[in-house]
Amino acid sequence: MKTYRESMNELQFSPQQKQEMIDRLMTQSTRPPRGHAIPLRRVCALGAAAVLSGALCLGAAASGVLKPVAQAFGAVFGTAPAQTEIIDRIGYPLDASATVDGVTVQADAIIGDTYSYAIVYSIYREDGQPITADPDPNRDGALALRFGEWDTDVGHMGGMHGTAWFFDEDPADNAVQFVQLLTADAPLEPGTATVHLADLKQGIGEDAVILAEGNWELRFAFAFEDSSLELPGGQSFSVNGEPAVLNSISISPLSFRIDYTVDTALQPENNSTALTPQSVYLTLTDGSRIDLTGFGGGARPEGDTTRCELSGVFDQILPLDTIESITIGEVTIPVNGQ
Repeated sequence: MKTYRESMNELQFSPQQKQEMIDRLMTQSTRPPRGHAIPLRRVCALGAAAVLSGALCLGAAASGVLKPVAQAFGAVFGTAPAQTEIIDRIGYPLDASATVDGVTVQADAIIGDTYSYAIVYSIYREDGQPITADPDPNRDGALALRFGEWDTDVGHMGGMHGTAWFFDEDPADNAVQFVQLLTADAPLEPGTATVHLADLKQGIGEDAVILAEGNWELRFAFAFEDSSLELPGGQSFSVNGEPAVLNSISISPLSFRIDYTVDTALQPENNSTALTPQSVYLTLTDGSRIDLTGFGGGARPEGDTTRCELSGVFDQILPLDTIESITIGEVTIPVNGQ
């Protein structure tokens, strides 16, 4: 029997199917509300096998000045002192850029942990003109921009899910920002990230307007300080009436991952949502809760049982000493003080 990873790696799509997937994803190109992620499986990150043409610059920033990590991620994860301290401690500035026909894509910063990572890029015209005269941000600040193709290869051969969107960190300058938040189904390894971006557009489908045509390829070190905390497993709980056991929990200020096994065979009509516990949430030390049931993940058969994963990147940096506990079904596991 093929593994889940082998089955995912064998999926293939026509160019038309690829573009349709991009359009469907980018219609939702907004910062998702807390607890929700736009699914972006690695098989939907297009262009990895394409012949790449465009400028490449490795380790040479256009401005020569690296943007502070906390500044790069401030609009994404928060600017409170405790948040910026953590971002600066575990994130790294980047200095890779590529310029095609007067448009530069600059990798600004990276942050990550055992299973997840986030990268922020700045896109700007070398002549000082704005990328678009009408950025048209929505109520969450996301811009109606997209790349026709984008693929980030960090050497991970399994599945990934996550979200990506454009925003404007500083309306007074001519740059816009693009952020990727991705979570893997197995531990990430340090190495080199290779990023391919093509054709910056505004709008969706046939109404999309090309703002900058070309291919941008960047390479930079895929590395960060992992601040993940591993919590003990082995606890029993139930999922929609079926017995389940917790295998492991990984949690960091950036993201979380819950691995558990449900004592029932995976049915073709079921998806991972049907095997998600009805209650999964964080309890913070101030008494508030963060619902985790809407995050991404997956399920795969293991004999007569089903191995499940629930994971994702938080919409803000959460210092671990502010997380009291995590609850999965009937089980509550302390975090603060571990």
